[in-house]
Amino acid sequence: MFRVLILIGMLWFVVGCQEKAKPVVRQSGTLQTPISCMALNPLEGDRALMATLKSQYAFTEDCPYKLTLSYKKDIVCNSSYNAMSKNMGKFPKSFVKLELRRGMGVVYSYYVDLYSNVDEEDVIEGFTRLKKDLLSK
Repeated sequence: MFRVLILIGMLWFVVGCQEKAKPVVRQSGTLQTPISCMALNPLEGDRALMATLKSQYAFTEDCPYKLTLSYKKDIVCNSSYNAMSKNMGKFPKSFVKLELRRGMGVVYSYYVDLYSNVDEEDVIEGFTRLKKDLLSK
């Protein structure tokens, strides 16, 4: 019985300490909002995540603002520098980054570390924030 209570306590501690990471959002001071259009940069990536983005907005190919989705799943760190963070459950398992560029310059960036693998809901959450910040006044 005592072992079960210890196990439950340890599980509660690990789950209770893993709060959702806050996204890092950067916006260029020269960007005039609301913007009128976005084009989706078709880099090779997960088809489901790209389809999720396409379902959220009517992207146009000839727009000067290019949105790029970057992500990584199953991040593994073999460095001893991060051993303590990794053992305490605070090491991210994936990330999502949305970057909006005009020409070569980044005018908007959304980045968040995730403690589970990235999925469609994470992309929707990031794009919803982007739409709130850039498409509405």
